[in-house]
Amino acid sequence: MKNYNEIIEKLKDILSQELGNKKVYDKDVAAALGITPETFRKQKSRNSVPYFEIMQFLAKRNISINWFFFNQLPESLIESTSNYIILKYQRTITASAGGGAVNYELDSTPLVIDKQLLDHINSSYKYTEVLQVFGESMEPDIKEGSLVFVDKSKREISSTGVYLINTNDGLFVKGIKIENDRTILKSINQSFEDITLYIDDVDIVGRVCGVLIKI
Repeated sequence: MKNYNEIIEKLKDILSQELGNKKVYDKDVAAALGITPETFRKQKSRNSVPYFEIMQFLAKRNISINWFFFNQLPESLIESTSNYIILKYQRTITASAGGGAVNYELDSTPLVIDKQLLDHINSSYKYTEVLQVFGESMEPDIKEGSLVFVDKSKREISSTGVYLINTNDGLFVKGIKIENDRTILKSINQSFEDITLYIDDVDIVGRVCGVLIKI
């Protein structure tokens, strides 16, 4: 995964090619991403990568996300649309890696993903959805603001798995342990205590098969 400066420079390279190898500035990147220059400056000062806007930028140009973020497809900048799959990105839903989050209004956004990425994380095309995580309890594996790929067809519990879990207190991204009639939601960050709930109060939405970490 590239750092903030590398990501912005790669965006500039793409835009420069579109403009006949002209020099590209931050304001040009902001305009291409649909972000105001002021917002872009603030994000830059925090090294905050605008992942959603970048993925929309790539999708419009049929550019492989694998190639852009991981350099896995260096032989081609533009690939045929047959290499891509459209997932539901639940942009208005956040899952907590901490105290829980409840969002009652569903508003999914189409998100174009390279099929090879889903193959790599062994996630089903048909049942995978994407949402954002907040909170620090699953760090360092899942940082706050990261996007998680949840395969809703995988609900069997594994001691090493991480799951999207629906509870009366909202959505959580946690590990799971079953003890008698209780479900224990476990964090990776040892600073956070486990959450114990009755089994009947827990619904496993799906297994987290991949994470796009926010730098």
